Amino acid sequence: MKALLILFAMAAPLSAQVVLPATGSKFNTRTINGSGGTSGVSVNSTTKPAPSTKTRLTSYFILGEPRQWKSTDGKSLLGTIIIFEDAVLEFDAANPAAAREAVQKAPPPKMPAKPTLIREGKVRLLVNKNPVEVPLERLSDEDRKYVEDLNARLPK
Repeated sequence: MKALLILFAMAAPLSAQVVLPATGSKFNTRTINGSGGTSGVSVNSTTKPAPSTKTRLTSYFILGEPRQWKSTDGKSLLGTIIIFEDAVLEFDAANPAAAREAVQKAPPPKMPAKPTLIREGKVRLLVNKNPVEVPLERLSDEDRKYVEDLNARLPK
């Protein structure tokens, strides 16, 4: 009897059945609206003109070479001295390529007749392409003298 049970136990995995669908239509896909018939889908696309991009070109007027500025507390900063007046041009461009072309065609900025180097006890430095206002009292004596000498040479 044990031999018969062992025989049935071994034969059971060999007799597994694979079920196939009766018709191939069982796996057909349906249309979007769920009906079995044909239907069409339309998408209305209107092409809008590309929005124009407002481009702003800011030019800073540099008055010297980059130098190491020292503060009264011993910290240093690498920057270039600039005046307070900027030349700003604004124009519309349809895309970045048009903006680059407009920047290249822009006229060179003109320095103002009476530039401002010191305003409200501060001087302006261009550090990492960003303007930074630094109070004169925070600059070392050597740097303060440099700024005052440069200011005396500017047209008033």
